Amino acid sequence: MNPVRILGIGSPVAGDDLGWRLAEALEQAGLPRYFPAGMVHVTLCDRPGSLLLPAMRGARLAILLDAMRSGALPGTVRRLDMLELDDGTGLLSSHGFGVAEALALGRALEDLPPRVLIYGIETGRAPPPPPLSDLVAILWPAIIDDIRVCMKEPGVVPLAMESKQKSGGASL
Repeated sequence: MNPVRILGIGSPVAGDDLGWRLAEALEQAGLPRYFPAGMVHVTLCDRPGSLLLPAMRGARLAILLDAMRSGALPGTVRRLDMLELDDGTGLLSSHGFGVAEALALGRALEDLPPRVLIYGIETGRAPPPPPLSDLVAILWPAIIDDIRVCMKEPGVVPLAMESKQKSGGASL
C-alpha cells in the first residue's frame, strides 16, 4: 500500500502532457525520497475516466496534477479538495470523461481515498505557461505540506517512522 499517490494526468497524444511532465519532474527532483520508503508513489495517468479510480485505490491521499483552462493567467496554480470540485469550478477537461466525472463516480461507488487534492495548472491560450522548473518550485512546498499533514493522521505512518523523521529526516 502506498499511502500517498501523486498522479500526473494527461494525454501525450493530445499534447496535454503538463500533468505528466510535472509529476515526472517532482519524482526526478526526489520528492518520494523525503518520506519513508514506499510512502509516496508517482504515477502517470492517461485517460483519467477509466484509469483514475484504480490508480488511487489503496491510497490514503491522492494528489492529482492536471492542466486546466479557467480563464486565469497561464501558470496560475489552483488547489482544490475533491469536495470543492463540481461543475462550477471552471475546470475544463480535454479528457472527455475527465477528473471531475471520475471523482463523482468514485464518490458514488465509495471508491475514493479519504483525501483527494487536485492541483490545476492554468495553461490558457497565450502566453505559454511558465517553465516546468518554475512550476515545480511553486508546487514543491505545498505538496510536501499536504503529504506531511496526511502523515500525521492516525494510521498513516507508524510512530517509529515518525520519530525517525523527526530525528534524522530531511528538513524542508
